[in-house]
Amino acid sequence: MRPGKVGFLALLTGLGIGLSGCGQPPAEPGAIQSGGPGLSQRDVQRQDEITRWANDYCVAVGSLVDNLATMPTVDPSTPRRAVQTSSALLGSMIGGLDRAVAGLRALPAAPLPEGDSVRTDTVTELSGVRVRAAEAKARLDDAGDAPTIDQATLGEARGPLDEVAKLNLLSGLDAVPDLRTAVARAPVCQQLTVRTTE
Repeated sequence: MRPGKVGFLALLTGLGIGLSGCGQPPAEPGAIQSGGPGLSQRDVQRQDEITRWANDYCVAVGSLVDNLATMPTVDPSTPRRAVQTSSALLGSMIGGLDRAVAGLRALPAAPLPEGDSVRTDTVTELSGVRVRAAEAKARLDDAGDAPTIDQATLGEARGPLDEVAKLNLLSGLDAVPDLRTAVARAPVCQQLTVRTTE
């Protein structure tokens, strides 16, 4: 599995993964390893700037991973409970998407233009998923008082959950050599990579 891929959702059955600490900043200020043979001081400084930015990017998207790990489960005991708990699950997911997007938007300008392009693309992707999740949640909420609930309504949460399961949160960074190097050096990116591929 590629780093950052959130391929671990158990659809409509809840989640059972512990990802605490994934979105936390490095514990020690000097945790980011910099430099290398043949690099000038200016090269090292630029490398450090890119790594710090990538680390902050991973903190932002890591908040979504943390959220997915703590979403409520769906109670299939009755159709009505399934609808209600599916709505609650989507509401939680929407909150996680909102936090990730807010974190990405709060990042300073990237030290290289490709970083800002990656951030914009990720915000657009997460915002699109959020819109579709909100629409599905609204349909579930509208069905809550209906006398009967059909299978299509019961499956409303599946589409947004499938979308989130297919997200590759680091793919944009992986596509840019300087950012790919930064991901390999940034502590939070490494935590995110390890935890989403276990």
